[in-house]
Amino acid sequence: MQNDFFPFSASPRPRVPASFSLSASARPRVSASSRRSGFTLIEILAVVVILGIASAVILPEMSSRNDQRVASAARTLMADLLYAQSRSIAYQTRHYVQFNAATNSWQVMVDSGSGSPGSVITHPVNGTSYVETVGTGALTNVAITSVSFDGNTTISFDQMGVPYSWSAAGGNVAMLSGSVVFTAGTNKMTVSVSPYSGEITTH
Repeated sequence: MQNDFFPFSASPRPRVPASFSLSASARPRVSASSRRSGFTLIEILAVVVILGIASAVILPEMSSRNDQRVASAARTLMADLLYAQSRSIAYQTRHYVQFNAATNSWQVMVDSGSGSPGSVITHPVNGTSYVETVGTGALTNVAITSVSFDGNTTISFDQMGVPYSWSAAGGNVAMLSGSVVFTAGTNKMTVSVSPYSGEITTH
């Protein structure tokens, strides 16, 4: 008995003409909105400041207790210090936070170019000079009772976010200890800045 063998032959592959190409309308397009993802550092910093302001305004309205007011003041300062520190890193330019306990206020400033505080920067939320004041409005009864950055009233952050104590006589010196104390009635809260790392905490 003879077996028939039928060999399989491979079908030739269809060839794509060399001139074949996708038209511009057929190519997938990436929209401009999909190219932009995430947020810039400045946008994040603005959010930090907004949250600090919100805590300073909303929480005291929810309660007339002095402990809420002093906590809100501390959170506002914490947000401002973080903003100054982050701007120093983002813009690679030293920024300062200068306090005046007599007027219960502080202001955020950019370096003058010669290692000293220059002009007050613009507040990212309200567009005015970046000056904060406690003891009035929602933060009534709150006072700054102590400011000390190695004995000085001005703190600065370098391009790496490292904190310095600044004075007109000594200039910028690496800070060893820094704190601001708020009081409202019998309530007290302290904002501390750690040396070298620049970590900002409240207690």
